[in-house]
Amino acid sequence: MAKRVFISYRREDTAPVARLVYDRLWRVLSKANVFFDVSTIAGGEDFQSKIASGIGKSDATLVLIGEGWLKESPTRKIRIWEENDYVRSEVREALARPLLLLPILVSGASMPKPEQLPEDIRAITMKSALPLRHESFEDDVENILSAILGVGTRKRNWEKQTTIWSCIFHTIGGIAAALAFLLIVALMHFWLLDRPLSASIGVPMTVLTAIATAVVGGWFGLSRARRQ
Repeated sequence: MAKRVFISYRREDTAPVARLVYDRLWRVLSKANVFFDVSTIAGGEDFQSKIASGIGKSDATLVLIGEGWLKESPTRKIRIWEENDYVRSEVREALARPLLLLPILVSGASMPKPEQLPEDIRAITMKSALPLRHESFEDDVENILSAILGVGTRKRNWEKQTTIWSCIFHTIGGIAAALAFLLIVALMHFWLLDRPLSASIGVPMTVLTAIATAVVGGWFGLSRARRQ
């Protein structure tokens, strides 16, 4: 059974890094199993209820902590102390559930001291954290994935960006598109010269052209799948 992961982060602090982590995780766990607010919450949906539901359905919550995680609000109050701070709500919700809560220290950030946090989320400081550094990003994400899955990954699965089914579908699509193009050429030939293409180039050459067109189309489709 695939693991479900919730990514908690402060946008002003670690948004670009959170996006990169999401990009790696969904390639291994699938998009449906990784909750990332900008990709999961649709316009018009209730943010708080969607967050609570997302954490409730998750097996693990990653809390990305950067240098600005304890950022002050415009009122000069540290935001994590505000009752309606969404990061505080996410951590509180995760701590209340029997799931893996994994603090991720981004770019050399330190774990906050207990006295720096409200009492309802202070327990996060007792959780073992993992680093996420620019100079060892791929290795660090691999360690995070290993912690989520409870096993050593041995390889970076997100680097295998295509599945066999994706390759098959793209190859078939490429063949279909190429043959459709050849059909259009044949129809134009018939319309202009009032005779089928086979009458102009011969049946064997027509068959060979169709085969070559299908091969080229399939190759382009497969190449497209590998580039995604």
